Amino acid sequence: MRQRLKTASRVILVVLWVLAFPRLSECSGGFIRPPVVAVIVDDLGFSMDAARRLSSVPLPLTWAIIPYQRFSRTTAEMAGEMGIPFIVHLPMEAKGFPGDPHALVRAGMAPEEVRASVRNALWSLPGATGLNNHQGSRATEDPRAMKGVMLELKAEGLLFVDSRTSGGSVAYPVALDSGLPATLNRVFLDHYDEEIFLQEQFRKTFALARKNGGAVAICHARPGTMDFLPKLYEMAPEDIEFVTVPEYLAHKRIGGWEE
Repeated sequence: MRQRLKTASRVILVVLWVLAFPRLSECSGGFIRPPVVAVIVDDLGFSMDAARRLSSVPLPLTWAIIPYQRFSRTTAEMAGEMGIPFIVHLPMEAKGFPGDPHALVRAGMAPEEVRASVRNALWSLPGATGLNNHQGSRATEDPRAMKGVMLELKAEGLLFVDSRTSGGSVAYPVALDSGLPATLNRVFLDHYDEEIFLQEQFRKTFALARKNGGAVAICHARPGTMDFLPKLYEMAPEDIEFVTVPEYLAHKRIGGWEE
């Protein structure tokens, strides 16, 4: 309960802070907000040990939970109890696995079929603030399928993050066209489960945030990554502010960044 109140207070303070200042740019000579970085941890739902380890990381994180796995529901309940925002990490069809029966959204699916699949996944993890795609290099290139995803998210009043597993993804622009609060992944942080690689990927993320006002990056619940995140809290640059995805979208809305 204490953690939930602490997080709720933090969110309220962020909202009040961003509303308190008019939008000012560097050329106006006024106050400049610090660049913000939102880190999403993908592929949760398979291990409660991983969830427990992540819950102790002092950085603001957003959890992405794959639905229908052994610990999906309990991971979501833990996040809710601790005030950690989470999104549904929805499996979508990849180019390497055409017709994958485990993909809940596939290219060529009718919009109503897509909506039903998204709806069921969301309802399986109550409390989710939104959704991002797991894999999906094929499905996210299909405008019709993505329209179905966004229609359901719009009906539920939720946000969308394009994981950008394909350079040809249309998911983000379709989300914006649908009127959703949306953003997109800019950096995959842990292709390699090595600290030196993570450091370099975070440097790239910080550079993008400084250039654009903010950046979203994705990592995974891997041993090396979970060892590194607490260290990152200690070594993070002073000019960077870490935020959750909902907070990031609030900053983006007020700041008017282009992504």
